[in-house]
Amino acid sequence: MKLNKLIIIFISLFAVTVLAQEDYTKEPGFFDFGDLTNFEQGDGVTEVFLESNILQLVASVTEDEEPELSSMLNGLQLVKVNVFEVSEKNETGLRSKINDLDGKLVSQKWDRIVRTKGGEEAVNVYIKTSGNKKNIDGLVVTTLDKSGEAVFVNIVGTIDLKKIGKLGAKFDIPSLDKIEKQ
Repeated sequence: MKLNKLIIIFISLFAVTVLAQEDYTKEPGFFDFGDLTNFEQGDGVTEVFLESNILQLVASVTEDEEPELSSMLNGLQLVKVNVFEVSEKNETGLRSKINDLDGKLVSQKWDRIVRTKGGEEAVNVYIKTSGNKKNIDGLVVTTLDKSGEAVFVNIVGTIDLKKIGKLGAKFDIPSLDKIEKQ
């Protein structure tokens, strides 16, 4: 009997947790990278998914030491990062995926602010601005380094490009330092 009660409690808690999750797809700065599971076969795979509750927790912890970072984190809804090790097997697929995403971002009225193509590296940075073009609601970064990693980043919320490098340093997000330098 106790086991049945525990199962009912567990299922109830799970249902509440699932229902409480926010639907970030409705946020103007959200971008869907689509299915990336084809690239998960290798060893070098990293996925980061930080929702607003975690971001606000980090903001409150860093408030005294890093008030600028704390302020920026409070404005964010989601930080989503996928990193894949590039190999001979997946390089063509990753390059094709990034090219497809480039077309989708442009067609969805994202503004490309950085594009670098050269030799073994490609970097694209896009922002989504609100109607008045004063606020940045989303940031997308895609990078491919033939001898290293492919990175897909989507940051959703109010974004200050001058402070974005600090976010990359805090959460060890590859490629965000490139935005600050541009």
